[in-house]
Amino acid sequence: MTEAVAAVKAYPKNQELAIQYATMLGEQGHVDEAVTRMQAFLTGRPIDRSIYISIAQIDLQAKRFDPAETAIQKALELSPSPEDQEYVLFVQGSIFERQKKYEQAEQTFKKVLSVDPLNASASNYLGYMLADRGVRLDESVKYIQKALSLDPNNGAYLDSLGWAYFKMGRYDLAAPPLEKAASKIQDDPTIHEHLGSVYLHQGKTAMAQEEWQRALKEWPDAISSDFDAEQAKELQRQLDELKSHSVQAKSPNK
Repeated sequence: MTEAVAAVKAYPKNQELAIQYATMLGEQGHVDEAVTRMQAFLTGRPIDRSIYISIAQIDLQAKRFDPAETAIQKALELSPSPEDQEYVLFVQGSIFERQKKYEQAEQTFKKVLSVDPLNASASNYLGYMLADRGVRLDESVKYIQKALSLDPNNGAYLDSLGWAYFKMGRYDLAAPPLEKAASKIQDDPTIHEHLGSVYLHQGKTAMAQEEWQRALKEWPDAISSDFDAEQAKELQRQLDELKSHSVQAKSPNK
C-alpha cells in the first residue's frame, strides 16, 4: 500500500495505477474513497469502460449490489462488440449470483459462453453455481469438467469439481480434487471448509476438524474469497459441535 500511494502521487494521471490503488483501498474497506478516486477519471476525458468495471467490482466486494449493477450496466453500454462485452458480462453475472438472482446469473454466463465457448472461468462459475445450490448436478459436473479440460491444474476449478461430487454424495470422487485444490491454494478457507465436509462424511473426524480449523484461521486474511464472517460463525458452530461429539465418544461409559 505504501508503494501504491507513492506511485499514485508520482503519476496522478496514470489510470492503471489509479485502478490498482482503488482496488486495494476497496479491499481494505475504504470503499467510498476507492469509488470516488475512480469517478474522478470519468470527467474531462473520453470515458473508459474499465473505470466502470472497476467501480462495479469494488462495490461488489463491499456487497453494494445496486451501485455495482448500475456501474456494470454502464460498462456494458460502452462495449459495442461481443468480444468487448465478454468480461463485462462475466462481472455482471457474478453480481447477479451474489444477490442470489440465479436465473439472471445463469443466462448472463451463458451469454459469455456464446461469445467464447472456451471461457473456462464462465464454465466453472456456472458449474459451481449449480453445484452449490445442489441442482442439476450432472450438468454442473459437465460445466466444471469443461473448465478443467481447458485449465487442468486450476485449484478453484478442482474445488468446484470436488464440491459438485460432494453434493452428489460421491465422497470417494470428491476427496481427490479437493485435496489437490488444497495443495495448490493453501490459504483459501472455502477449499478447506469443503475438504473438511468431505472428510466428515467419510468418517475421518480428526482430519475434518483439522481442515475446518485451517479454514477459520485463513478466512480473515482471504481478501479474494467469498468466505465471510457469517460463514465463519456457522463453521465455528459446526466445529465446536464436532469437537463436543468427539470428546463424548472418547469418554468412558458411566
